[in-house]
Amino acid sequence: MDLQEFEELWITLNELYSANRYLEYIELSSVAIESATALALYDKAMHLLRYSCISYFQVGDLQISINLLEKYRELTFLYGNDIDVIQYYSLASIYWGTFGHLKKSVELLMKGLEIAERIQHIESLGKIYNNLSGIEIELGQYAKAKSLALKSLYYANEFETQHEHPYKSIIHPKTNLAIAHIWLEDLEQADVLIQELLMTINDPPYNKAQLEVFNAQALLFEKQGHLGQAIDMYQKSKHYALQNNDLSLLQTIYNSLVNLIEEQGNKIILCAVQKEYINILLEMQRENYTQELFEMEYNDQKKQFERTSYIDPLTNIYNRRYFDENAKDMVKRAAHHHKLALLMIDLDHFKSINDSNGHLFGDDALTMTATTLQQFFQPYESIVARFGGDEFIVLIQLKQEESISNIAQSLYDTLTSLALTVNDTIVQLEFSIGVSTNEDGPVTRVEQLIHYADEALYTSKRNGRNQITFYNQYSDVGNSK
Repeated sequence: MDLQEFEELWITLNELYSANRYLEYIELSSVAIESATALALYDKAMHLLRYSCISYFQVGDLQISINLLEKYRELTFLYGNDIDVIQYYSLASIYWGTFGHLKKSVELLMKGLEIAERIQHIESLGKIYNNLSGIEIELGQYAKAKSLALKSLYYANEFETQHEHPYKSIIHPKTNLAIAHIWLEDLEQADVLIQELLMTINDPPYNKAQLEVFNAQALLFEKQGHLGQAIDMYQKSKHYALQNNDLSLLQTIYNSLVNLIEEQGNKIILCAVQKEYINILLEMQRENYTQELFEMEYNDQKKQFERTSYIDPLTNIYNRRYFDENAKDMVKRAAHHHKLALLMIDLDHFKSINDSNGHLFGDDALTMTATTLQQFFQPYESIVARFGGDEFIVLIQLKQEESISNIAQSLYDTLTSLALTVNDTIVQLEFSIGVSTNEDGPVTRVEQLIHYADEALYTSKRNGRNQITFYNQYSDVGNSK
């Protein structure tokens, strides 16, 4: 799929999701996710994965939803910004809460809330307060749930304050607010809210959020003493939740139905419903979603450990240890069939930059260089690392039609356009680059490429710095540009 075809599919998917057409969204989303990743459109890949998780969750396919959540998490922590991380925490908290781990759910939401408050992201604040409200309902803290639901609606522009980019999913906080009113015995106010929500629900199929409105209506009937109407409403909700295979929602519905039918004293119907309820509980146990979430958290902790071991703390790119452990495999995989190039990049006059402008300025220069290298080589299969001090290393696998000469020249132009300002003075950064390749014969050891690139880098420095040198094994001196 080319870029234009992807953009057309992207527009279609956004329209489907906005219209709550989750099943149609699901049918098209997998190919879109693959295409976005292949085109290195990681922001759109994350967006598609998040909405796919939600779509599968809304129609009750929790297994696929959790599998996608793991892929979404990996992309988020590789390529995401603050807002992406908030959205991951919010989504992950829903899964933990669904399976009864409320403490873990709150912990994730508070991580997201800390970031959202720091950057004042209104949409995220509305979503997080809504989710916290739902958890307080489960904990039986209805006054607190009401307060949090009102906060969520505040960020949804339901009151006088007008926020830019408000929280849009008001069906959730209004449902939470209605439920809180019911348990606080403000049944009249709850009825007003539920009627407003019911007016927004059209014909089936119904999604999870709409079924929760039906459950709120059933709860209201129950508290009003209309047990028959409450049972009918729960039965309606159960019918569509079964169609969606929404096990977590079914557990809530069956629990309420069992209590109401038992209160009615109809033992025949009670036995049938209890049998159905037991089957739902057994299926939830059999699926063991909680174990998958714990395994996902373990993988997060493992990756965090790996990140500490492999990421340079100043520049936030890979360190020499990571390069040494992974470059060998890349060279081995390439063998005789792929073009490889290795670039040694040195920030010229770094000591004088530090001495003249201070170590913080030097840190900024290194960080800017690292970020530029990482962004430049993102489209390629490559490893970018800080090799030590003011030196960086890049190993890149090239396609047959790609020229390392052109790539290196483009990189040099990009790097030498970098500048920092100190005390109103602009300091232009300069770089020496040494390049080696496997074009003159098979290379089986990465140390070979490093040695040749290092010789080429030394030639660049000896010839006056701020230039590129390509190693030539048939000459004592590399070719400079």
